[in-house]
Amino acid sequence: MMMRPAPILTTAWRSHIICQTRSRFISLRRYTSRRSNHNELPSYIKYGFIIPMTGLTIGSVYAYYSCLDYAPYTNRKRLICTNPKWEQEMGHKQYKELLQKFKGDILPADHRASVTVQRVGSRIAAAAQSFSAQYGQTNDTTNATTSPYTYTVVRSPEANAFVIPGNHVFVLTGLFRYAHNEDDLASVLGHEMAHNLARHAGERVSESILMTILSRLVLILDPTGILFTLLVPAQQLLVALPHSREHEVEADKIGIVLASEACYDPRSAKIDFQE
Repeated sequence: MMMRPAPILTTAWRSHIICQTRSRFISLRRYTSRRSNHNELPSYIKYGFIIPMTGLTIGSVYAYYSCLDYAPYTNRKRLICTNPKWEQEMGHKQYKELLQKFKGDILPADHRASVTVQRVGSRIAAAAQSFSAQYGQTNDTTNATTSPYTYTVVRSPEANAFVIPGNHVFVLTGLFRYAHNEDDLASVLGHEMAHNLARHAGERVSESILMTILSRLVLILDPTGILFTLLVPAQQLLVALPHSREHEVEADKIGIVLASEACYDPRSAKIDFQE
């Protein structure tokens, strides 16, 4: 028996099948597209929160590592984002304010206490310059030893001495109840000048800036303020107090180096700090 050949599809029938297949394919693509769009995050979340937070995080990490520094002598790693020149300018401004505050109580330059502070302070200042040269601060034209030192003795019952950025030394006469000789005074001035050499003031300002930024972020994340009330005491307990103690210990170490370099007896530091 002869086999009949398969019927040949007409042109119209072939066009009908092609159109039907194409429509099914387009419908499948639209369905898949709707599913994928349904799973995507809304644009206001993507562009209004995720992308800005990602950029802020990357920028914060970069800024943090760019501001890392090492303290002289102890090589303690710390965060410091202020410029030495800015610190000196702030110190000069504060110096003028303190002169106005203590006006009338400042001893004249030829007073015996002022002469003693000037003599001892000058030797400690020379040792500070030698210290800066030894620990690589001389290449910085704005380091703590470039500005000339000033010495101000204030009549006050308070036993205190401090050095502000810009190399401005203040001594309150109540200190002489405990500093019985020049070795004792050198230990105190060496300690205070060490704070200036190690730029502890700039470090405290940097920590304050960092905590301000964190506080703003916490208030954005939690507008109720609950996290903020926990952040403030945690910052004092975990950051401010430990760092304050680190600064004092570091100033003790550098101060002893300065006093001994200036040919004073560094053993007086133990007696002064105990008193």
